[in-house]
Amino acid sequence: MSGSVYRGPLAGAATLTINGEVWNVVGELQFQASGNVNETLKGQSAVEGFATMPGQGFIQATLRDRRDVDCFQYQGASGLTVIGQLANGKVITVDNGWQVETISLNTQEGTFEIHIESDSVYVDVVS
Repeated sequence: MSGSVYRGPLAGAATLTINGEVWNVVGELQFQASGNVNETLKGQSAVEGFATMPGQGFIQATLRDRRDVDCFQYQGASGLTVIGQLANGKVITVDNGWQVETISLNTQEGTFEIHIESDSVYVDVVS
């Protein structure tokens, strides 16, 4: 790590594509990389150690509805490739993802929320 502090964008703008289809992110793009999840193992007399299990990652966002694409095409979909690009230069990639939860459209705002999980969610960091 260098001694200088980065002074460019750190937060704010984000873009999201699902299977190559570009969507406008309205707010709250969130993600979690996939990887191992540790759980503490406790007995009645001591902390005995921990167990490691694989954990899925996810990406979720509030997106703007479009007149030319049906957002409900993603309800129950699988085999999704999702790419999120953040203002700070990080790129979040979801390979072979599946949509979870129910998609509902807010007609007053023209928005919907999408949540996609996968065992392959990773982050590319700008150096």
